[in-house]
Amino acid sequence: IEQFRVLFLNAANELIADEVMATGTVSAVHPYPREIVKRCREMGATALISTHNHPTRTRAPSQTDTEKTRRVLGAAHSLGIVVHDHLVVAKNGCTSFRRAGLL
Repeated sequence: IEQFRVLFLNAANELIADEVMATGTVSAVHPYPREIVKRCREMGATALISTHNHPTRTRAPSQTDTEKTRRVLGAAHSLGIVVHDHLVVAKNGCTSFRRAGLL
C-alpha cells in the first residue's frame, strides 16, 4: 500500500513531526496539497520533506508523481513554506526529486 508522508520542519530545519498525510492503494496515493499546507500552518512548520513509497521495485517517479509533487510545491510556496525534497522509496532504493532535477 502506498503512503504519502511529510516530515514537517521548523526554521532551523529540525524535525517537528513525521506524519502520514494520505494512504492509497497498491499502485497510487493521492495527497491533498491543501491539507499538507494546513498542517504546516497548524504546527508552525516553515519547511517540509515529502516522501511516498512504491510497493514495487520501481523507484523512478511516474508522471503522476511529478504532477502531484508540483501541486504540493505550488501550495507550499504560496505560503512561504520551503519544500526541500520529495523522495520515492522502493525495494531497490530511493529517488530524490531534488537530485533528479524535478524540484
